[in-house]
Amino acid sequence: MAATLACISTIAFGQNPFYVGGKLCKSMPASSTGPGGTPTTADCNEPTIFFDEDPLSTAWLWDFGDGKTSDLRNPNHLYAQAGTYTVTLTRTKGGVQQAPVTRTITISQPPTQPTFKGQISKDSTVCDGKTITLNPYNVLEKGSPEPPGVKYLWYPNGETTKTIDVTKSGCYSVEVFDASGQCSRTAKINVKFCMQSAGGGGAEKWYFGKGATLEFGINPTSVVPRDPLADNGDLFEPPNQDNPLYIPVQSTQSNPIDSPEGVAMVFDPKGDLVLYTDGVKIYSKDDQPVPFQLPPPATATSLPGTNTSTQSSLIVPKSNCNECPHHLYYVYTMNETTGRLSYSIVDMRRNGGQGAIVETDIPVSLASTEQIVTKSIEDDKKNMVFFVYSQDKTTGQFKVLKIDSTGSNLVNQPPITNKIPDESGYMKISPNGRKLATAYIKDGKNYIEVYGINATTGVLTLVHTIELGNAPPKIYGVEFSQDGEKLYYTLRGAPSSTVKSYLYQLNLNLSSDAQISQQKKQIAESSTHVFGALQMGPTNAGTGGFIYMAVDGSTEIAYITQPDALITSNVAVVNYISFNQATAPNVVGTSKLGLPNVVHAKPQQDGDGLSATYKGTCQNQPTIFETKGICSPMKNEVSWDFGDGTKGKGTQVSHIYTKPGRYTITMTVEVYAETAISKVVNIPVLGNSLREKCDVFTVIDEINIKPSPIINLADSTYACFREGATLLLDPKAQNTVDPTYLWRPRNETTPTITVDVQSTYTTFVTNNFTSQSGELYTCTTDDKIVVEDKCDPRLFIPEAFSPNGDGVNDVLETPNKYITDYDLKIYNRWGEIIFQSLDPFDKWDGSYKGQIMAPMLYAFVVSYKSEYFPKRPKITKSGGILLIR
Repeated sequence: MAATLACISTIAFGQNPFYVGGKLCKSMPASSTGPGGTPTTADCNEPTIFFDEDPLSTAWLWDFGDGKTSDLRNPNHLYAQAGTYTVTLTRTKGGVQQAPVTRTITISQPPTQPTFKGQISKDSTVCDGKTITLNPYNVLEKGSPEPPGVKYLWYPNGETTKTIDVTKSGCYSVEVFDASGQCSRTAKINVKFCMQSAGGGGAEKWYFGKGATLEFGINPTSVVPRDPLADNGDLFEPPNQDNPLYIPVQSTQSNPIDSPEGVAMVFDPKGDLVLYTDGVKIYSKDDQPVPFQLPPPATATSLPGTNTSTQSSLIVPKSNCNECPHHLYYVYTMNETTGRLSYSIVDMRRNGGQGAIVETDIPVSLASTEQIVTKSIEDDKKNMVFFVYSQDKTTGQFKVLKIDSTGSNLVNQPPITNKIPDESGYMKISPNGRKLATAYIKDGKNYIEVYGINATTGVLTLVHTIELGNAPPKIYGVEFSQDGEKLYYTLRGAPSSTVKSYLYQLNLNLSSDAQISQQKKQIAESSTHVFGALQMGPTNAGTGGFIYMAVDGSTEIAYITQPDALITSNVAVVNYISFNQATAPNVVGTSKLGLPNVVHAKPQQDGDGLSATYKGTCQNQPTIFETKGICSPMKNEVSWDFGDGTKGKGTQVSHIYTKPGRYTITMTVEVYAETAISKVVNIPVLGNSLREKCDVFTVIDEINIKPSPIINLADSTYACFREGATLLLDPKAQNTVDPTYLWRPRNETTPTITVDVQSTYTTFVTNNFTSQSGELYTCTTDDKIVVEDKCDPRLFIPEAFSPNGDGVNDVLETPNKYITDYDLKIYNRWGEIIFQSLDPFDKWDGSYKGQIMAPMLYAFVVSYKSEYFPKRPKITKSGGILLIR
């Protein structure tokens, strides 16, 4: 690749230099959106960087030649127009304003925006085994013509041709440079070959000391297979990791690092190691030194840093606007002799995709302490933003840099009244990114300062200044617990001078700095070894990792397994594993004082596997299966075999299992890529004939259906509550497992209940299942019964009566309740009706046509209906009534 395509241009000048770097380009606003709301260009402007390298300067006035000015030592500036500008710097030294110095710079015009299928950021999925040609200026795909004189640089492999052929899944971006080589625009495309693995995701390792390697693995006890009793989960995936715990594992790999203190490492979005450095050399993941490819006349053979400072280096991925993450990395180093903090840039597209250093010694600060750390956040566009913290050793003030898609920008950090350290230990940021701690020695005393961090701006506010006794022993390592409420620190001893090393815990929740100091808890000490840096190991989803401690000259490393535990009396609560215990991890090489500054890029989730979810695993209740398909946006046809002889189709299906047990679930996905003709022609009768079938994928898993209770409760019933009746409700539950009951609205929990009030009663019968891990799962069946206050009809026909005038039983009465449509007829022996009534409360005095009938047996027929059950048929009764004289 031609040197003129370096991403950063550097101009250094004369005996009174000031630095000019960055992209010397006109700023370009983002264009309006195109069809479908897709932007046609992006606002990816990176400013021109200025830095006065004269250490004696105390005040500055910059004139950028376009009417804009600045009074900072290191301003950034965006030019609105291309052209030639004269930049003037007027310095002040010792209170005396110096003669201005000027330089001429040329600001160029960026090239025409490249696109893929008319978009600056595109996702594309194709059938595996195919080849796709990427062309950023393809007018047939709504692109623009190729501008004259432009040059190309592709990610990830650094091709310099206009087009590339792609056969592997991944993110591909092209940077197109103008003829000057200093201005560029980018476009990216995520190419996914259907079901092709993108690889990546190796185990995390730390390199430090002299060839020392600390490797981490997942504690097998934290890998939990899917619970067969679970009522929801994932199908067709490996066992779930329930907040996996990372533990040290035996490593057999050494490395070329030989550093008494500072090392830095960076991992990519897939979790793979990208680069590491000791501040002097940068190494690739393959342990090879990363070469320099600097624009002439610049030359270099090593970084401007050192490996003998506490935290002498840091590697930060640059979040690139509209580009694949990540192809640029900022490598910060500190020159131990001069205190100058600067950064170099590694472009991973160079050197056949292995990376090359394309810019070096870009100044950040002229006098820095030996500490540099970083924290990350996500901006409103979900891009990673890093804040880099260092401290000026001449003023004690913090310098905060914000690393985002526009490059490295200075944050306005208000001055903090703090001590200028005589010696520095480590600086650390809490896992939640809300606190920063720095250890230092001043006037023969050990101190830790704790700062609060603004989550959005990164600005620091002093919270604690904790004095921790005389030095030596000298304070060195610091590290927060996962919750940020405990702080651990080491005191570095000197065995040759009989000075012991110590490890302590501080409780940051105490009411005063003095109390925090007075109530420190000692965890370990050594008169023969020197304790060094502290660092939390890998964590997952908010669960804490172990805190590791470097021990100078040891082949093992010490660690704390319960750093969130607060020590009150017994230090064993934190479970400290000493470096000389049999369980201490061997690091292959030799530990020194330092541990690496480790940075991770934002994790990347490809999510293209054959996966599905299930919800509901109870008999006689819906089980929902859902998949998002694969190889989006390709067309998917999904079919299911539920394992009980039935099948279904669709990305979401519902199925009811009528019997409990284990069932084999088979999901088959047919993937189709639309052909050119099918995008134009839509003829439904042809079906899939206009679509190219990519492949057919089949996966198999198992699901356990738990038994549900079976309830035998009538829909309705009745009782004559108005007359004091009660009713027993019994669901007669069957198929139960450790059942529990609930009745509404009575809230009773007995298997049966007795009721005396009209209402609708609902019973919930629940089967309870407890897994081996103690998780409770349930299957509930509910049913309701309508209970009404209704009484059966009652009618009494006496067998005899005596109409003789003695006042006793003189008339025939028919006592009754809850009847309607009454009809009573009484007949003589010849079948004549001698008495008839439609009123059940009428009485017969035994007469017919004014004469009392002769004593004998008279036939009757009575009919009536039920008052509360009108749909019942009419009731008819017959018999005889004896008339007595």
